[in-house]
Amino acid sequence: MKNMQVGLRVARQVRTAEHAVDQAMIEVCKLIQTSLEGRVEARLAAEVGQSALEDIVMGLNRLATVRAAVTSGHAGLASVADAHQIGWRMDGMHESKSNPVAQADVLHLVA
Repeated sequence: MKNMQVGLRVARQVRTAEHAVDQAMIEVCKLIQTSLEGRVEARLAAEVGQSALEDIVMGLNRLATVRAAVTSGHAGLASVADAHQIGWRMDGMHESKSNPVAQADVLHLVA
């Protein structure tokens, strides 16, 4: 494996970027929730703030698009690193890529 330092630096930044997008999505979701709760507490009609809510939800949708692009880029960078024998696998805690049992549990809850 060559360029281990470069590979590790890129791998760490990919993970940081993924977590930052997730955090942004969490904060926007909190904003949506807080806005809706505030409207109810203030006893305002549902139409009050609807346009602003639509804008915020559109932003959340765009963040989801960004998230998809970053995760796709993650896979692409891993392929490039493997093709060019660039070391990038980090030691320590690893994030699970998929958990069929957990996915089934989520689907069960949704159903």
